[in-house]
Amino acid sequence: MIIDEKQILRVAELARLELTDQEKKEYSRQLSDILAYVEKISEMDTGNVLPTDHIVELNNVFRDDLVREHDGASALRSMAPRFEDGHVVVPIIIEGQE
Repeated sequence: MIIDEKQILRVAELARLELTDQEKKEYSRQLSDILAYVEKISEMDTGNVLPTDHIVELNNVFRDDLVREHDGASALRSMAPRFEDGHVVVPIIIEGQE
């Protein structure tokens, strides 16, 4: 399939791009080359190839949930400007929510 400059101009118009004459010619050539390469796929025998959505097998990469001791509250208390009843107190940022 050959992409001509008219098609390049239409795409450039839709994308609101201003192209020089040299860019129009270059993009026309590049896109035509890309489409010619993609068309080679239709020449391949893919009858025995199963459809897939990933080329590699996916494995769960999450770690196991483990219960363990954590003393983050004391570190948080030391960093927070105000800490009351186990909570960080922050300034009100929405009016009428006092």
